[in-house]
Amino acid sequence: MPPATVEALEERSGGMCEAGCGRRAQDIHHRRFLSRGGRHNLANLLALCGSGNHTGCHGIAHRGHAPAGWAISRHERRGEADVPFVDLAGRSWWLDDAGQKTQGRKESP
Repeated sequence: MPPATVEALEERSGGMCEAGCGRRAQDIHHRRFLSRGGRHNLANLLALCGSGNHTGCHGIAHRGHAPAGWAISRHERRGEADVPFVDLAGRSWWLDDAGQKTQGRKESP
């Protein structure tokens, strides 16, 4: 993963788990898994707690019980920036490839 992408993700998350659990982020999660055609773009990435063996919120994201938007199907036609994710408090967030994270509804163009 490009170092600039890792730095931008760290800046966006402030080093905290973006799921909203209050723990420090330890892993980078691909919302559209690499095995499903995902890429290393910021709209596709979440900084989550847990270690490389998928524990914590990163483990939740991989076990199929996560809130909406934590795992994007390979059949989803929308790009990652058009698929919000819902944190553990039920808030919707929109991510973009410029490193922005916006809460609430996405404005129509």
